[in-house]
Amino acid sequence: MTFLKMVVHAALAGIYGGLVAAVLLLLDNPGPDAFRGGGWLATALPVVALLYAVAAAVVWPLLYSTMRFFASHPLHLPWLSLRYLVAFHVVNTAVILAAGWLTLSGYRSAFAPRDAERLTDACLRLSVAWAWGAAVSVLPGLRHRAWAQGWAGALALTALLAAPGGLAGRSGDTVVDRALPPAPDSLVDGGRTTPAGPSAAAARRVLLLNFDGADLDTVLTMHAQGKLPGFARLIQEGAYGRLSSVLPCDAPVTRATLVTGAMPHRHGVRSAQARRLLGGGPWIAVVPPGIGFDLLLSPFVTKHSADVSDRTAPALWEIAVRTDGIGEAAGWDVDLDAAGPAPPLSKGQAPDWVGDLLDPDALRLKEAAARALVSEVARSGATDAAVLGALRGVEGETGHGIAAFSFPGLDRLAHVFLRYARPGDFGNVSGREIDLYGPVLERYYRRIDGIIGKALQSAGNEGFVFVTATHGIEIASIPRRLRAELTGGERLSGVHDRAPEGFLFVHGPDVMRGRVFGRGSIVDVAPTALYASGLPVARDSDGSILAGIFSESFTSSHPVTVIRTYGERTGPPTDG
Repeated sequence: MTFLKMVVHAALAGIYGGLVAAVLLLLDNPGPDAFRGGGWLATALPVVALLYAVAAAVVWPLLYSTMRFFASHPLHLPWLSLRYLVAFHVVNTAVILAAGWLTLSGYRSAFAPRDAERLTDACLRLSVAWAWGAAVSVLPGLRHRAWAQGWAGALALTALLAAPGGLAGRSGDTVVDRALPPAPDSLVDGGRTTPAGPSAAAARRVLLLNFDGADLDTVLTMHAQGKLPGFARLIQEGAYGRLSSVLPCDAPVTRATLVTGAMPHRHGVRSAQARRLLGGGPWIAVVPPGIGFDLLLSPFVTKHSADVSDRTAPALWEIAVRTDGIGEAAGWDVDLDAAGPAPPLSKGQAPDWVGDLLDPDALRLKEAAARALVSEVARSGATDAAVLGALRGVEGETGHGIAAFSFPGLDRLAHVFLRYARPGDFGNVSGREIDLYGPVLERYYRRIDGIIGKALQSAGNEGFVFVTATHGIEIASIPRRLRAELTGGERLSGVHDRAPEGFLFVHGPDVMRGRVFGRGSIVDVAPTALYASGLPVARDSDGSILAGIFSESFTSSHPVTVIRTYGERTGPPTDG
């Protein structure tokens, strides 16, 4: 009976925690859709609150009973005790509030400033109320005071009611003109659109090659060793520097930021995955981490892996088409991280070129782990080969425009093979593994260097070549590796959760030779590419032109032309 009484108290605390979780979800995903037709109020609030109440009613009594297993005296608990209700509330709400604060740090680029301020204010109010409850539960002088317990409950309810204040208003950042007429047909990733009219005389051709997961320090080291002739041309004949990335550092988010010049809260791709409750209502792009949202609500949630094509802002190649140029793109929607481990290869299925990347002995191994590594190399290489085929199809073309190609293979291989390339940072890599798999990443860098070299040759002296990485790669932390071992998760040695810096190399006419421009951001690439191509830069762009890349004679003779906005993907550019 005592356990059942604990369940009652934990369930009541869980209802409050579930309402807090639902409010945080509302604040994480602002916009008119949250309230349209009942929206969140009709679905998320009751479903989330109920499921978190059930979870709290099970988890906390079990943990408390375990802690009291060796207690010397029995627990005497009434059916309703403010003291124990506040205690369960403190423990349960602490977990959910921690998730709210983690959302602010891990998804900060996904929020407009005003929306981030709303979420911060809500977390502060709830945290202050929680702190009083914690003090009442811990301090001996307050623990048995009914007035203190009553105030703890009143403050908690007041903070909860005040948390969603102002949420029904417009989101903090609105930049597009929704009354505009439809634009001409635009490019979808993987295809091409021809000009809608005559080309602009001052416009030039820009080629953008993106290699996520590439590390600038590794590039510079291999360049110093004379192993990367393509990058050597970029370094000696062009300009380069580091680019800060964005959080969350997921492929759809960072790539959409790169090609639109807009932050995630504006281009609409705010996370790697979107969810919809009960098959309807608004999409939930951001959920507080660490509170088991996907696990608890899995029977009621429809998931959608985000793509760069989900963005609401136009990409560089679409802007080129709208301004009477040619646009090409491929590879931007391919996310090998989201796809997970590569499917196993059948016998004899590995392409011949895999032998250029892997030691012959590695290809002969029969163990499942060894075959899985071969599959990763084969899939990454095949994926990049498909993008390369699209790139080869546009080489030699004339006329102004923007072509953009993203090669996802290196990022995936860096996730898997970083431990073998940097064994000293892990300590549990055998000499045999180093011999078999240590050179894989270096060989793949040489592979992409060959792609860059041919692109430079094809561009000649008139076109610009931009080479980017939306993020780098860093060693997975020990806690993350231990968690993967204990839970059976994917054992990745390289990660980019903390948004390690990417890079930008620019080669072309009027680019400063040998210039290191310092640091920029991935959101600066789009306006810089537009300026290089002779196209207007939108005032509502979140990025800036990296003018230090270009010669003084070029910047003085090519003043920046400005347009108010390029609108959404369905709207044309507007002046004014």
